[in-house]
Amino acid sequence: MMKRLVIWGAGTLGRAVAQLWQTGPILGFTQTTQHHQTLQQLGIEPHLGSPLPFLQPSDVLLLALPGYANQHTAITTLQAAAITPPQRVAMISSTGYYGVNHVLINEATPPGNDPRTAAIAAVEHEFQTWAGAKGVILRSGGLYGLGRGPIHALARRGYPKAGPADKPLALIHYVDLATAVVAALQHPHPAPVYLTVTPPCPTRQEFYTVACHQLNLPTPTFTAIITSPSVVYDVTLLRQDLHPHPIYPHWHTALTI
Repeated sequence: MMKRLVIWGAGTLGRAVAQLWQTGPILGFTQTTQHHQTLQQLGIEPHLGSPLPFLQPSDVLLLALPGYANQHTAITTLQAAAITPPQRVAMISSTGYYGVNHVLINEATPPGNDPRTAAIAAVEHEFQTWAGAKGVILRSGGLYGLGRGPIHALARRGYPKAGPADKPLALIHYVDLATAVVAALQHPHPAPVYLTVTPPCPTRQEFYTVACHQLNLPTPTFTAIITSPSVVYDVTLLRQDLHPHPIYPHWHTALTI
């Protein structure tokens, strides 16, 4: 059966998901018309603004708007309009949900205790309240590839942002996350939450020391050491249900520019 995919936030990730979608037409919704020509070239029907007037019960919906504030706005808009969740809904969340106070991280790990993690957790709760059993959350690490990622930001800025040396950089390639998203949208009974990271993940010191050397930038300095044990990301559920073998398994790929 053909399924129509509706992408609310058809940016880099949304376009990567669209390129893997082979089971029906695709509608892409954006905040500006800047990339509408690109969307059309990819076979995506572009629209500006909200998909609310277009949603049908048989659709699958991807909420891939940038940042938890935009996701919050989208979910409250759906709730206020009394939109019934379509057949399947996936939301891209963030590993920022966990903060920095855990050693072992998986889907059951509680959120951190700072305002940002509380805000991310609140948006996830709003989503689960609206979507119910039709919803699935993918807590994504930092995305890289397709001309985006931490080394590209470093090249533009000329220095890394301040932060602890041993804070882990939870990374995943756009293609690996897009593959997991498509699998989640098509899975008959997905779990409510997946941790979408490609371990092992480097520390900030490991990544930015190599990246700065590669870009001929000064050796980076860091604000502090957390002095906590190494963080372990447990992606057993991701590998079991959605994406058994990462296409980009090594974080060194994120150093490509």
